[in-house]
Amino acid sequence: MTNRDLLVPAVVLAAAVFLAGCGSSQKSGPALSGPVLVSVNGDKLTTPELDSLSPQGFEVTRENLPKILDKWVSNTLMYQEALRRGLEKEPQIQAHLKRLERDYLVNELLDRITTNVKVGQDQQMQYFNQHKDEFSYEVKIARIVLADSLTAAQTLAELRAGADFTKLAKERSQDVALEAGAESRYFARNVGDPRMGGDPAVAEAIFALSAGQITDVVPSQEGYQIIKLVDKKKVKADATFAEARDEIEAILSYRRSLAVVDSVLTSLREKAKIELKPDAYFEK
Repeated sequence: MTNRDLLVPAVVLAAAVFLAGCGSSQKSGPALSGPVLVSVNGDKLTTPELDSLSPQGFEVTRENLPKILDKWVSNTLMYQEALRRGLEKEPQIQAHLKRLERDYLVNELLDRITTNVKVGQDQQMQYFNQHKDEFSYEVKIARIVLADSLTAAQTLAELRAGADFTKLAKERSQDVALEAGAESRYFARNVGDPRMGGDPAVAEAIFALSAGQITDVVPSQEGYQIIKLVDKKKVKADATFAEARDEIEAILSYRRSLAVVDSVLTSLREKAKIELKPDAYFEK
């Protein structure tokens, strides 16, 4: 897992817990005290618990609250039934629960150590000036997504030597978003906005190309990508800083957060006693 990967699951995990029914407090530690919103066989959900479990930016209203509480009732009934059947005592399930606990604590730590990351307007303006033209265009691409860096490097070498991009894409690409060899729809520069799960490095690599060119190997969460720019069209006369500012701030904050996480991890690794024994997996 890379440091970049560590920053991604926090919102997803919070939303998953919330949408699963906000979780049940039974046998899971003390509840946050406050007005009780619903009770199922003595298992209560309080107002502070609901607020603490709601994803950032989610607003509880009179209109959506009944549906939220009904989902919590259903989830709690199934949770109580799982306990009645003793599922939580099974070793494999205990291992999964431990993993969920670890992931949650990691995400909470990441949120706390990156919460004060700020990027000044001068840095935002510098980024805008470096990438200004890109915000006026939309592009269409084809790509090859590979699972390992060695195969990606070999594929890039073949493409540089004149191999057919579409042919290699059909033979090798493991792309789950585009059918191997297929072209994308036109899309704008904001595809790299990390607030929407995008990767700025991928977007920057794409929009730096001219039609017909391919990128170097670009590591990403989807795999190792080689991207071909099929077409680029201008969709606005001139992009303004005001239009791009929110996206730029998100990109630079994301990268600053990665640097903070990397610094913390480097310090922790220097102090830790780490023993790697990969061969032990094959001795079982």
